[in-house]
Amino acid sequence: MGCTEEMKISCGIVSFNPDIDLLESNIDAINNQVEQVFVVDNGSNNVNAVERLADQYCSVQLIKNTENLGIAVALNQCCEAARKAGYEWIITLDQDSICPKHFVEGLLQYIYVDSKVGIVAPVIVDRSVGVIGHHPNGYAEVRTCITSGAMTNLALWSKLKGFDERMFIDSVDFEYCYRVRKAGYKVIQTDQVQISHSIGNASFHRFLFWKFKNTEHSAFRNYYIAQNNVYYPKKHRLWIRFIRGNVRNLKSLLVVCFYEDDKTAKLKAIVRGWRNGLTMRTDG
Repeated sequence: MGCTEEMKISCGIVSFNPDIDLLESNIDAINNQVEQVFVVDNGSNNVNAVERLADQYCSVQLIKNTENLGIAVALNQCCEAARKAGYEWIITLDQDSICPKHFVEGLLQYIYVDSKVGIVAPVIVDRSVGVIGHHPNGYAEVRTCITSGAMTNLALWSKLKGFDERMFIDSVDFEYCYRVRKAGYKVIQTDQVQISHSIGNASFHRFLFWKFKNTEHSAFRNYYIAQNNVYYPKKHRLWIRFIRGNVRNLKSLLVVCFYEDDKTAKLKAIVRGWRNGLTMRTDG
């Protein structure tokens, strides 16, 4: 197992109504690279199939939620299970993320570049639009990364009291990265390892002289995007980002009006999420 023989590494996968074949490919790809895999199922309709799949592996532990508690809760459950089992680091994966060979080995070498590494992340390649986010030459300290494929320092996760469960989904990873950096730790990204990821159904549109890309989401997802666009910066008193979050919500309303289907449900969801984000408590 290469580097993982010197340091035990765990993996956490969050599942919600997964494609079982794709989830199996996910587990197969990472299983031989880590000591243990924790799968947290968030109230899937096909949880029995998920359980049968997990039972095929001696290294996979399934944690079942009776309902969808959100990505933040599920990630915290993965991290807590790994911490209690004695692991120092955990790689978190979406249910459809397939790791390449030597993925863990590629990430593991970068935990030693600094004494305060909080997260090591790969370059993310979207199946529709190519590289998303940062793309360093070699490796570099970055501001944010997504949780899929990221290797997280569990001692720091515990110190920071985990992911913010009030956010449910969307920007959960970015808010956590902010707290990692605020605590004096680093988010490292390397182009030596890559992972494929899908951010949604991307389409391109033209408005007057501008051409822009739009990633379409359900009304349910739009609610939390709108909520967290304002909640996250308000929580940390990032007022310029707070203004930007409000502008993004306004833009989302316009994009739905002009370019998307299911307009009524999505518009209502954005407005409700926006309002909730503005009124949510940020203490505690």
